[in-house]
Amino acid sequence: MIEGKPHNQMVDVWSLGILMYEFLVGSPPFEAQGHHETYKKISKVDIAYPPHITPEARDLISRLLVKDPSARLALSDVENHPWIRMHTTDA
Repeated sequence: MIEGKPHNQMVDVWSLGILMYEFLVGSPPFEAQGHHETYKKISKVDIAYPPHITPEARDLISRLLVKDPSARLALSDVENHPWIRMHTTDA
């Protein structure tokens, strides 16, 4: 969206990745000094993961925050990701 390119429902998958990162880390994944630097980090998908982020959580976030929307994890596949499965119980 920041590049002015058309987008579809896969922007919601990107947003889910942003929210997941913020919930687990406590700050946005692309936070930088000023808008220009933030936009550069978003465009490069330049993410730093703190050490407390598990490999499973990192994997899910990384599959959601993919620049090419067609390469992002489908929303329908999120519920079967190992990180989600290990944090949910079947009702």
